[in-house]
Amino acid sequence: MSAFFGSLYRQFTSLDLDEIFSYQTTKEVRMLDRRLGMVCWVIRAIVIFYVVGYVFILREGYTETEKSVGHAISTVNGTTYSTTSGVTRPWDHIDAVQPALENGAAFVATTVFLTPGQTVNNYSNPNYPCTTGKSGECPNDPPLSYGVCSSGFCQEYGWQPAFSSNDATHTTKYTLEHADDFGVWLRSSISFPSLDETRVFSTIGAQTVTRYAGGSGDGATVVQQGSTSTTLGDGVTAPPDFYTIGELLSLAGTSYDTITATGCTLGVTFTWTCFVDSASDCAPQLHVERLDLNERRRGFSYQYANYYRLESGGADTRDLNTVYGVRLLISSLGQGKRISLSAIMLQISSGIALLWLAGAAADFLMLYILPEAKHYRTYKQERTPDFSDLRNKIAEVEGEKKKLRDRKNRFAAKLDES
Repeated sequence: MSAFFGSLYRQFTSLDLDEIFSYQTTKEVRMLDRRLGMVCWVIRAIVIFYVVGYVFILREGYTETEKSVGHAISTVNGTTYSTTSGVTRPWDHIDAVQPALENGAAFVATTVFLTPGQTVNNYSNPNYPCTTGKSGECPNDPPLSYGVCSSGFCQEYGWQPAFSSNDATHTTKYTLEHADDFGVWLRSSISFPSLDETRVFSTIGAQTVTRYAGGSGDGATVVQQGSTSTTLGDGVTAPPDFYTIGELLSLAGTSYDTITATGCTLGVTFTWTCFVDSASDCAPQLHVERLDLNERRRGFSYQYANYYRLESGGADTRDLNTVYGVRLLISSLGQGKRISLSAIMLQISSGIALLWLAGAAADFLMLYILPEAKHYRTYKQERTPDFSDLRNKIAEVEGEKKKLRDRKNRFAAKLDES
C-alpha cells in the first residue's frame, strides 16, 4: 500500500504546472496598409456613433421602459344661444352637453333638431318617397309596413311625425351660436406599477385650471385637417389643461364653421413620458386628432327622446331630439422609464459585439478585393504540412521493416536447422 501511495506522489510531483495552466492567445499580424486601416477605423467609428449617439442618447437605451394606460376625465361648461324664427333661446352646459358627465368622453352640441309630440300611428314616411300604384318601392315588413304607397310616400307604423331635417313643419332646427366658446377642463393620471408601484403622475389634483390661449408662441402647432397636433405646455408644473371647443378644433386642423352642421369626432390623447426615478414632476403632452375622416360617414350625431302623456290614460307621446356636435374621446397613454444597470450593460456588450464587423470587413477587403490579396494571404493564412501523406510514409517504412525482420527470422531458422 505504501508503495502505491509513493508512486502516486511521484507522479503528482512530476507534473509540469506551467504546461497545465498555460495561457493561449491569438497571434496578430500588423498589416501596413492605409486602406485597410481606414476601413477598419471608419467602421469602428460608425459602430461607436451608433451605440453612443443613437442607442444611448437618442433612444435612451440606458433605461428600462413600461407602457401603460391611465385615466382621463373632463368637465364642460359654458353658455350660448340660438335664434329660430326670430325667437332667441339660451343654451347652457346642461342643455348642450349630453350626458353631462361621462368617463373618458365628452360631447358638446352644435345643431339640435326637435321633433315634438310624436305618437305611434300609421304615417307617410317623408324619408321614403314612392310612386302611387307602383309595387316594390316600399318595404313590406309586417306588422310595421305592408308595402303601401300613399300620397307619394311609403306608409309605415311607428312614431309620427317622423324626423326629417328638411321638414320645417314638424321639426324645429336650433343652431347654437358660438358653441365653440364652451370650455373643457381636461385632466388625466397614469402610473407605471412594474417600475414603481407607489408613484402616480396626475393632473387631476389641480385646484385651478391653466388656461390655453390660441395663437402664435403658445406651444400649439396647427396642422392640416385630420392630422395630429401637439401642445407642449408652459412647463412641467403647470401644463395647460383648459381649452375651448374652438381651440381643440384648431389643434385638429379644422374650424367650428366647418363642423357646425355635421358635427365631428376628436381624439384627445394625453401622452406621458416620465422618469419614475426622477424627483421632478412629469407633465403630459396633448395630441388632438380628428377621427371622422371617412367622407361617407363624416360627422357625429345621436338621438334621444323625452316621453310623457298629455292626459291621464292618453297616448304615449315623445319629443325627439336629434343632436349634431363635437364628440371628444379622451384617453391617457404613456411610457415610464427608469435608469437600469442591466440595460446599460446589455447595450455596451452589444456595441462591443458589433466591433468585430470592422475586422471582418478589413479582412474581406484584404483577402479578396485588394490587388495584393495573394501576398496578404500568405501572412494571414499559415499552411501546415499534409500529415496524411506523412502517415502513409510511416506505414510504408514500418512495412519494409517488418518484411526485413521476417527475412532475418527465416534466415536464422535455416541456420539453426543446418
